[in-house]
Order: sequence, then structure tokens, then C-alpha cells
Amino acid sequence: MHKDFIRASKVIGEMLEQMMEEFVSDSFLEYRIRYLIYNGVLELKGVPKSMRHYSVKLR
Repeated sequence: MHKDFIRASKVIGEMLEQMMEEFVSDSFLEYRIRYLIYNGVLELKGVPKSMRHYSVKLR
């Protein structure tokens, strides 16, 4: 199955919607996405300048 890249901002938005009862900042979620990128769990496409400038997918 071919999985496409998804904008990081969309991933973060979806996560915030799912976690409505818990307060988690978008900055923290972006930090966690970058952590997963740097540790090889997610693949990066673009420039990790801000969440609008890059996309991710599972490796």
C-alpha cells in the first residue's frame, strides 16, 4: 500500500481535535513530530522551518 505525505499542520490539527479534553499545545505536538523524524519513525519531505513547510509519512 502506497502512503502519501501529509502536511505536518494537518497531522497536528487532527491530533488537537482528538485530544480536546486534554490540553496539549501545537508547539509540543510539532516537537514530537520532529522527534519521530529525527529517530527514523517518520519520513520528512520539505523544510522543517514550521509545520506549514513540511510533510511527513510513516517509514
